[in-house]
Amino acid sequence: MQVLEVKDITESQATQDGMRITENVRRKQNQTLVQLARSKTFQQGPLHAVLEEITEAAAQTLLVERVSLWLYNQDGSAIECMDLYDVSKQVHTSGQSLLKASYPVYFQTLEEERSIAVHDAINDKRTQELSVSYLSVSGVVSLLDAPIWVGGRLVGVVCHEHCGEVRQWTAEEENFAGSIADFVSLAIEARERNIAQEALRKSENQFRAIFELSSIGIGLVDMKAQIVDANPALCQMLGYKREELCGKRFTDYMSPQRGDVELYKQLITDIFTDTQQIDKKPQLEIERPFVHRDGNLVWTKLSVSVIPGSHGEPEYFLAIIDNITERKQTEMKLRTSQAAAEAGSRAKSEFLATMSHELRTPLNAIMGLSQLLQQEIVGSLNEKQKEYINCMYSSGEHLLALINDILDLSKVEAGKEELLLLPLLVVDVCNDVLSTVRDRALSKGLKLNHEIDPEANICIADERRIKQMLLNLLTNAIKFTPEGEVYLIVEKVPEGIKFTVSDTGIGIDTNQFQLLFEPFKQLDSRLNRQYEGTGLGLALTRKLARLHGGDVTVTSSLGIGSQFTLFLPDQEI
Repeated sequence: MQVLEVKDITESQATQDGMRITENVRRKQNQTLVQLARSKTFQQGPLHAVLEEITEAAAQTLLVERVSLWLYNQDGSAIECMDLYDVSKQVHTSGQSLLKASYPVYFQTLEEERSIAVHDAINDKRTQELSVSYLSVSGVVSLLDAPIWVGGRLVGVVCHEHCGEVRQWTAEEENFAGSIADFVSLAIEARERNIAQEALRKSENQFRAIFELSSIGIGLVDMKAQIVDANPALCQMLGYKREELCGKRFTDYMSPQRGDVELYKQLITDIFTDTQQIDKKPQLEIERPFVHRDGNLVWTKLSVSVIPGSHGEPEYFLAIIDNITERKQTEMKLRTSQAAAEAGSRAKSEFLATMSHELRTPLNAIMGLSQLLQQEIVGSLNEKQKEYINCMYSSGEHLLALINDILDLSKVEAGKEELLLLPLLVVDVCNDVLSTVRDRALSKGLKLNHEIDPEANICIADERRIKQMLLNLLTNAIKFTPEGEVYLIVEKVPEGIKFTVSDTGIGIDTNQFQLLFEPFKQLDSRLNRQYEGTGLGLALTRKLARLHGGDVTVTSSLGIGSQFTLFLPDQEI
């Protein structure tokens, strides 16, 4: 007799079938992920094509009606749909946006959970806010959302949207959704990396173009002072090929000066101390001669700045070298010319001073003898003789005044004039000068007026020189005023005292102002026949004024009159 044992293996069979199904699902998911990883589109394609491939693969693997991919906008106030794949229609769309302020619970859930597996999306508190405006419109009943994280920041979400009956999401499906989000994260990182690399490549190309084509020498020097690179302009400037310069010490081609090493050290120190000054990078600018291959000196303006490394430490010196040899040669020629001109001026002044002294001695004898004859001490004279003697004496006076002016001018130009500064009563100075020229003004029928500011009481000046300056200005005003009046106005100003001599004379063309204060110059040669003078008065007056720390200025209108202003500053004795 045989005994048969019968067992119910239905449950065991179901378990095995379930495990087989789960294994198939896992295999399918892994295949999808492997295919995505190997995809040329994922590796090399543009971002929009990569996202479309990911949403299609996810929809086909999870058997959902729709997969959408959303990214935060720039200010983080909303998420925008970058791609939505509809399986039934087999189309990709984009453009919709969801405001963070309108769905606060859902956005907070995105930030807090690794994945959002919602079986009943209409009633689940995490997604209930979306039911009216989004879920019901599209017939979505279940959601499996996976946040997208890039570099520790939330940038978006991948939404797997199931339509029809409520769906229970498995752990395997949640893991797969997370893997899909990771693939999106990789794609975004790759795009950002490509953008950065492209920008870097473009920047490097631009720098290289500037480096190679610049007419100014550019050198890259390491912290040991060895040349890493040199552009063609620098090679031409020094007479070497690039390969001959690279690896050599930068300072070997310079003519260094004492203290240069300290300047470079200070530049490096400033890199660390001025890290907050973004707009003002530490920089060293000096003028130094470089030595050309042929031994000649090349004068340059050298600008050195420090290029920091990835961690902020100094890595290279960037040297910008501008050839200023021509400018330096011009400066040297100008200095030589200036020195020669100054030497010539001193020689001229010394010659004039010597000649003036030599002329003054016999002239004094002539004038002294003329006075004796005028006084008829040695005998009486007839009328014709008196006329000749008077002419001789007046000519001698004129010549003596001219010699005195030449002597004064030469002393000032030679730097030998010394002022005796004293506090002077302005009223007394003005009255003395006015009394000297009053007869001359009356003889021409001119009114001589004056106005003195009561506050202009004391003036610090050399008494003889201030009278000489005012006398020159008043004499000129009377000389060149055929009719009308001459005015002397004195006023106190915050910095000193102004003496203004104005007239109603012939006036001066503004184009002639530059010649006014040059010695031995008169503005119109025709005036020489009508008005006597050598043109020394104004030149001497301005030099004496500037010797006092002041100046003489002029305003004039042709045919109306002129106004000369002598300014003397307040001084301490």
